[in-house]
Amino acid sequence: MVSLSLHVVLLLALAIWTVRHNVVERLRLELAFGPAQGEAGQAEVVDAADEPAVVEIEKPDGQPPAMSAEVASLPAVAPPEPQPAPDATESVADQSGGRSEAVEMIAIGTSLSGRTGMSKERLLGEAGGNEATETAVALALEWLVRQQQKDGLWSLQRPYADGSAQENRLAASAMALLALQGAGNTTREGKYREAVAKCWKALGRGQTAEGTFDVGPMLDQHAMYAHAQATIAACEAYGISKDPALEEPARKAIAYALGAQMPDGGWRYHPPGPNQDNRGDMSVSGWYLMALKSGEMAGLDVPAAAYENLRRFLDAVFVSDAKGFGYQISPNQKFFEFRPALTAEGLLCRQYLGWRRDDPRLVSGVELLLREAPIDFDYRKKNVYAWYYATQVCHHMGGSAWKRWNSRMQELLLPAQVQTGRDKGSWDPANDQWGHVGGRLFMTSLCTCMLEVYYRHLPLYALQ
Repeated sequence: MVSLSLHVVLLLALAIWTVRHNVVERLRLELAFGPAQGEAGQAEVVDAADEPAVVEIEKPDGQPPAMSAEVASLPAVAPPEPQPAPDATESVADQSGGRSEAVEMIAIGTSLSGRTGMSKERLLGEAGGNEATETAVALALEWLVRQQQKDGLWSLQRPYADGSAQENRLAASAMALLALQGAGNTTREGKYREAVAKCWKALGRGQTAEGTFDVGPMLDQHAMYAHAQATIAACEAYGISKDPALEEPARKAIAYALGAQMPDGGWRYHPPGPNQDNRGDMSVSGWYLMALKSGEMAGLDVPAAAYENLRRFLDAVFVSDAKGFGYQISPNQKFFEFRPALTAEGLLCRQYLGWRRDDPRLVSGVELLLREAPIDFDYRKKNVYAWYYATQVCHHMGGSAWKRWNSRMQELLLPAQVQTGRDKGSWDPANDQWGHVGGRLFMTSLCTCMLEVYYRHLPLYALQ
């Protein structure tokens, strides 16, 4: 009885006795790296599940462990595949929130990546391009290369009969390069790489210490336009190819563009200087916004102050919802008539400077373009300069706005391309509002860029 009682007491004591020991808490971090551009331009993904990073802590402090500078510079996740843009008339509640700075940097940094390979094919199909548009682009590029002169440059005046009334070999060469590079031709790759390389060799020889390109005389009021176009082309060429020989020309061209910005935030026919009307105008400023953004796309530094100053200019030059953007900041601008090219440029600037796709001001502006400045080959309305910008605006906008514009563009632009003779592949500048100024090369280069819009730049809002 005594033994039994002792064993019962012992069992009861063991049943209620617990052994305590310290447990080290473990926080398991799996690092997933976003896409990085490899030599072939394809995204390289590191699978962190193979070797997950494990960090042991005694007590969580509510803050994530600090990442190294190398890891912190990479996006946390791979960017999503571009999705079709919603209808421009969708409500604000149906849209995602404002675009963060990180998303904007991703979009700008990859904007030139869709011009070749599978990315080009995918973007072409998603945005409504097809075999007919690509055939037209191929014919146009063949025509452009046939017009290249022996020194590697192009001319606005010859060898075609309906060239420009004024010569500007820098503008001619820059516009031809924009069309050729828009289809993926660089100094190193592409069907027309030799033509592109030959032109850049000639332009490089003509670049001055200030960063401009001196390749022949031109009208004073055309010089700043030409430099902006050449800067866009230079930044694209370097951004796509990463050819070291193109980096310095692109940097110098960007530096000149920054120094030429007017005190009011715009650009004009000349850099700011004493005893001059130092006011920017919307027409020149649109080209310089794209020059600076092309520099960003190529990985070059552009100070934020340049964009802030341009925003102030855009605010001041805006006329009204019914008339869009004016020409210069002026107390009389309320009397200006609607000018489609200026409004299209202003809206494209706003898109690149951060306006959301559902911003009511952007929505009404796009509707103004679609309603008042559609593609129309009537001699009173033919305006390829305005269409060049409006095509980009509508493509970035997506949704029904782009479907409407793209449908009309293909309906009218494709049949208008010359199909026979020495001008096969080009577009006739006759009856265009600026055709007598730019001529056949101007007309053909901009029309080609319009038909490359599906992949020339990634749609800005695809990553929202």
